Amino acid sequence: MPEVRSFFHAKINAIIPPPVAPSVVLTAPDVDTEDEVGALRPSPGTIEHAEGQSFVLHYKDADGNISARSVSVWAIRHTDAGIPVLVARCYLRKATRYFRVDRIEAVADFDGVVIVPTSKFLADTFGVRWPPSKAELAAAAEVQMRWSRLRTICRENGAALLTAVGLADGELVPDEVGAILDFVGKCCRRVSFDCGERENDRLRLYIRRLRPTPELIDRAVDHMAQSDPATVVETLSACVRVMEADGHIHPAERKMLDGFSQAMTGLPLQYP
Repeated sequence: MPEVRSFFHAKINAIIPPPVAPSVVLTAPDVDTEDEVGALRPSPGTIEHAEGQSFVLHYKDADGNISARSVSVWAIRHTDAGIPVLVARCYLRKATRYFRVDRIEAVADFDGVVIVPTSKFLADTFGVRWPPSKAELAAAAEVQMRWSRLRTICRENGAALLTAVGLADGELVPDEVGAILDFVGKCCRRVSFDCGERENDRLRLYIRRLRPTPELIDRAVDHMAQSDPATVVETLSACVRVMEADGHIHPAERKMLDGFSQAMTGLPLQYP
């Protein structure tokens, strides 16, 4: 087992930081707490009518501070939890800000007339229904439950090990990500989990953003060591497939992984 740990630790030590485009400046907002929302996903459907819709928001930020903001909305996004967010030009801050609809206290025209109810205004103007119905809440809970289950499958079946060997010689290329997805797909089918197209897209992004830590590698190795021989062979064989995906595997590394398989299970690797 120490040799297996050392092999994968060496892989993560070779991982370089992910590249950031020169035009991207990473900053923390000085004022609007949590109004800079990350990991937003597009709203379903077309939302061209959102562009330029202008009004005044009475908005409560994450710290409970209420302010009046003159805004022009140009897009709708959602948080990972499914909460709609108005992407708007804030004329008070003279910058783009993100306003979660669950923190909007009231909406008014520029002449000061309050538009009520706020839920009807959001539905009529942007096609956003908030608060969601019980059926929508149940559907969102189901999505999150399935995503949690999918991440557990990844964690318990060594996806971190495959990602580590793929990242060791640079950024994950599409073929390497595809090889990891193929492996996760087999693991899902083994436990009768049907992974949908949207979940596959989310998983692809999850894998591309994953940077395994030594602790994560140790847990993955320990879990693999407690698995049945067929699972160990399948996991180590998948590591070879990932390493071969970009054509940069060294024969000695393939031989080393085969030796790990023989030592742990008495069985050779199975590839291609």
